[in-house]
Amino acid sequence: MCRYCGNSFCAEHHLPETHNCQLIGARVIPMKTSVSDASRTFYAKPKRFRTSRTELLHLTIGVGVLVIIEAPGFFRYGVNILFRIAGVIALAFILHELAHKLMAQHYGLWSEFRLNPFGALLSLLTLFSPIKIIAPGAVVIFGSRGTGEKWGKIALAGPLVNIIQLIVFTILSPFYPVLGYAAFLNAELAVFNLLPFSVLDGRKVFTWNKRVWVVVFATAFILGAFLRIRL
Repeated sequence: MCRYCGNSFCAEHHLPETHNCQLIGARVIPMKTSVSDASRTFYAKPKRFRTSRTELLHLTIGVGVLVIIEAPGFFRYGVNILFRIAGVIALAFILHELAHKLMAQHYGLWSEFRLNPFGALLSLLTLFSPIKIIAPGAVVIFGSRGTGEKWGKIALAGPLVNIIQLIVFTILSPFYPVLGYAAFLNAELAVFNLLPFSVLDGRKVFTWNKRVWVVVFATAFILGAFLRIRL
């Protein structure tokens, strides 16, 4: 049973992060209401651009997981640029999660990144696999149940930031070869997260607007395939 929302889930989805619990981190504030509203629960409106030590710690661990599974692909450019490699990987991951967070806060919703231990372990197991699973955690959101458009735009924000980085790095890659791999990393992140399954961003975007989903997914997939051939 989830300690936040009180619902029961299977062993795989019992953690609040894995079933996208809408009440994780909620601070319940009782309010004086009329008798007809006495049974309702009200929540404080979250402050914008809010973060916490827990979120920063979880983001740091998430970046570490991503560096471990992605860094080997950069070694062809030399071990001496390891810190630059870590910076590129961190940028791709953090800006993706930050885009989700800021878009949710734009709509007045509480949002923070939370590590998913099972997802992080699953990601690490793909270290030597040609197909990577990138799921160390996700931005958890609560505040109110938004419309399909609202949640679709929040979900779209992360992959869209990766696509922007993908395009910029692709343009700059002839001058800085290492950016070609950085562009492919962003393509990988965008394509994986835009898959229209389970709790991934793609499912929310697909449910909200199928045309938008087709455009952004096709863009990331085609550019990623092009970069794969070049690399």
